[in-house]
Amino acid sequence: MHALRMGTSWGGLLSGPMAWAISTQLNYALVPWQCNRQVPVVLPAALVLASLSLLGGALSWRAKRQGGAAFKPGRTRSTEQFVADLAMLAALLFALVIIMQGSAALILDECLR
Repeated sequence: MHALRMGTSWGGLLSGPMAWAISTQLNYALVPWQCNRQVPVVLPAALVLASLSLLGGALSWRAKRQGGAAFKPGRTRSTEQFVADLAMLAALLFALVIIMQGSAALILDECLR
């Protein structure tokens, strides 16, 4: 709960790549299921995972905005702010990548082989 209240400077660095990896694996794993049942699940899954990536970026933003209250002792403030900035940008980038991969389901038919 402390991380949700105060934020973490590395939240976006962890959540973005993890959401992208899950999205990529789900895109491959859900295609046969989606083709058999004709239920579109790739795009909603992409939207959920992109929001998880952005949530990690929001945690990084919150840590930066707290002004060092959530930073670990022993690290300089500028290092933690750099990590928070990098994490926010990484979370945004990975969210855009997840959306772009998911939007391919709007154009391409999964059942074509």
